[in-house]
Amino acid sequence: MRLKHWFYTVPLRLRSLFRRNLVEQELDEELRYHLERQIEVNLARGMPADEARYTALRAMGGIEQHKESCRDTRHVSFVEDLARDLGYGLRVLRKNPGFAAIAVLTLALGVGANTAIFSVVYGVLLQPLPYAEGDRLVTLIQAYPQMGLDTWGISQANFALYRDQNHVFENIAAFRSAGFNLTGGASPERLQATSVTAEFFDVLGVQPGWGRAFLLEEDAPGKNLVCILSYALWQRRFGGDPQILGQSLVLNGTPTVVVGIMPSDFAYPSRNTEIWLPLGLNPQRTSPYTHRGIARLRPGVSVIQAEEETTRIFRNAAQENPAIAGGAAPPPPDADIKTIVRPLKELIIGETKTPLLVLLGAVGMVLLIACANVANLLLARAASRARELALRFVLGAGTGRVVRQLMTESMLLALIGGVAGVAIAWWGVRLLKQLPALGQVPRLAEVSINPVVLAFTAAVVVLTGLLFGLAPALRARKMGLQAGVREGARSSAGRASRRMNDVLVAAQFALCLVLLIGAGLLLKSFQRLLSVSPGFQPENVLSMRLALPESKYEAAERPVQFFDSLLERVRGLPGVRSAGVVSLLPFSGGSTSDGFIVEGHDLESGGVAPNSQDRVVSPGYFQTLGIPLLRGRDFLPSDRADSPPVAIVDETLARRYWADGDAIGKRIRYGWSDQWMTIVGVAAGVKHLDLRETLEPHVYYPYAQGPSRQMYLTARTVGEPAAITAAIRSEVQALDADLPVWGVQPLADAVDQTLNNQRLTNLLLTAFAMLAVLLASVGIYGVMSLYVSNRTNEFGIRLALGAQPSALLRSVLRQGLALMLSGVAAGTVAAVIMTRTLASLLYEVSATDPAVFFFVPLLLVAVALLACSIPARRAMRVDPMVALRHE
Repeated sequence: MRLKHWFYTVPLRLRSLFRRNLVEQELDEELRYHLERQIEVNLARGMPADEARYTALRAMGGIEQHKESCRDTRHVSFVEDLARDLGYGLRVLRKNPGFAAIAVLTLALGVGANTAIFSVVYGVLLQPLPYAEGDRLVTLIQAYPQMGLDTWGISQANFALYRDQNHVFENIAAFRSAGFNLTGGASPERLQATSVTAEFFDVLGVQPGWGRAFLLEEDAPGKNLVCILSYALWQRRFGGDPQILGQSLVLNGTPTVVVGIMPSDFAYPSRNTEIWLPLGLNPQRTSPYTHRGIARLRPGVSVIQAEEETTRIFRNAAQENPAIAGGAAPPPPDADIKTIVRPLKELIIGETKTPLLVLLGAVGMVLLIACANVANLLLARAASRARELALRFVLGAGTGRVVRQLMTESMLLALIGGVAGVAIAWWGVRLLKQLPALGQVPRLAEVSINPVVLAFTAAVVVLTGLLFGLAPALRARKMGLQAGVREGARSSAGRASRRMNDVLVAAQFALCLVLLIGAGLLLKSFQRLLSVSPGFQPENVLSMRLALPESKYEAAERPVQFFDSLLERVRGLPGVRSAGVVSLLPFSGGSTSDGFIVEGHDLESGGVAPNSQDRVVSPGYFQTLGIPLLRGRDFLPSDRADSPPVAIVDETLARRYWADGDAIGKRIRYGWSDQWMTIVGVAAGVKHLDLRETLEPHVYYPYAQGPSRQMYLTARTVGEPAAITAAIRSEVQALDADLPVWGVQPLADAVDQTLNNQRLTNLLLTAFAMLAVLLASVGIYGVMSLYVSNRTNEFGIRLALGAQPSALLRSVLRQGLALMLSGVAAGTVAAVIMTRTLASLLYEVSATDPAVFFFVPLLLVAVALLACSIPARRAMRVDPMVALRHE
């Protein structure tokens, strides 16, 4: 019955709103029909015509009264009132274009900043993964802390165990990053690849847009000669030709058939992935531990349950087969070996969560400052409208009606500011996505101004409208309750308004100080980072990558011969001072470590070998990177495969085992090898991932004694490093025309890129803090201007009575300083509490750094005093005669 009622009344109400003229016409005709019928009845009773009409009108009670009663029964009067309020609000804003422009601009900046940052937060942190039931996707890695392996990949044998013995996963797959040389076209090219098990795409719930996924029988050694292309590679290299399906590509010298092409929006495990190939799973292969697992949880299974079961599987297998855990003997009973299961979304987000939330909090404070500013503007404007509001109360307007009118005007301002803010946010998001510093932010392609972001903006607009509209509405309510025309009431309301102005300005300064202190801490931390030495000299060093295909360089001596010839050619190029190769370059984003044993420091039974970063390098590498050799010598061309094994260690390792750091002549070996290497040199410590890390032990050995097919070529130049890129490419092509060169980059840029996250956070937080300072300065300027304006007569009289202008200046500045200091005091307390959230982003700087907490408030007070000085000087120039005539 209730549903029927709404089906009947809702269309009628909508008709009353949108077909108002027709409804009014029908109502008028209906009432006139009843009036005419009543007149006819009266005439039939013998009444004269005039009397019949008069009697009918009296009986009906009046046409207009009936019309009003009918309109009330439609229950749409509130919409009509709102339309009238909006119309009046627009007229008021048109009469005050300066006020409207300042208020709208202030709100647009606050709303725009919040919308832009929230769009990034939503796209990166909150938006569901673009996979079916993405919340059930998890990743698997392993940990063996006693071996120094807090995060450790899984081997193919580990994966097979998890796949066959688990009861918590609906499906599970393994993958690892790889690279392949694509040849046979116009020019060789290095492709960023991912080797995956056959279940990979099923786990993610994604299938190729063209062709098919891998078959189970293709995921086996020797049978994995198929591949799936990314949409980007398909378009870039093959022009989107669908005929590529079924054709062969030459990858690392081996023909490989294209069986599928992924959709354009698929980008896992990285947006740089260009091709996927079957892993060629060998369940007996216990190393290397370079794979990562990905699985889909069964419904109702938690991450903790999955971690407990997979850890049990790992531990039991390691007792039966120690190689599963990378050892020759079963792990000790107390060994903390475990499987780490993490939600896929958490892994993708990585370390970007804290900086993004800090920025969201910062723009939230900017919005509050903007609201306080607009509230002050509205209060000042309400003072100028006091007589208008008082007259409305006298003429019978209710307090609620006047408050509603003022709130409607506030919401109208918020709406216009919100629309302008969305435009600013759209431009801001485009700008943010183009910043190089954002290139490392995950899921950046998914950031956009979408319906969820617009809903957030709408909520922000409504909230801000209520916040800054509340102050003038409360003032109007108080005027109504006090029967506003009385002088005492106006005076009381004026004092309350001034108190509210003061509170809002103090709150602005408190929020502003929190932002400034946060920005100051990050800037000081960033300066500390910039002063940190990476342990080498990256300036004027060019780096690039080369990968020799096994099919052509299978014999151990072949890679050595190639790199010997290449280095000889590169060193002979004009502008090249020195050159060298290394298996893994510092700040390249990778890490290779191994357990080592120092002679005379044998492990106890069941002990675990400590870990070091290990590198294969050529003679001249240390000179090229500018890594000082503190003791001993560099590798020599005579350090070959048939000569005694040698090594160079860094000072971190040397000082750990020898008090004086003199490791020359001592011997070291890897935990998996029985071959001792004689230490011939001690190098300075080098940071290999970023400037914040502590130095780790490094062991270097000559590339001729442990050849690697994948190497970084480095060259120190006289001038700009990029200038010799073409010449080096030519030398590589002269040695092997099918060998691509990729990852070409000045080493200084690689070091600099590790600071991108800090640089971006600093840039945005500082920008928001500066915006907050500007808004707060405008706020105190406005309040102090109002203060001077309200006391103009008083100042004129004081000057006429002999007061010095400097006394008036001090009076105004003292009033402004009191507001500032109250805000600074509250802001300092808030900053002590809130800057703790920045602790993980700081480097060698305390979250309560005394220098920052001392100088930043001084800076803010100085800026505020400057803003106060303008109205203060105006007070000094008041004409006493004008003030006396007014009195």
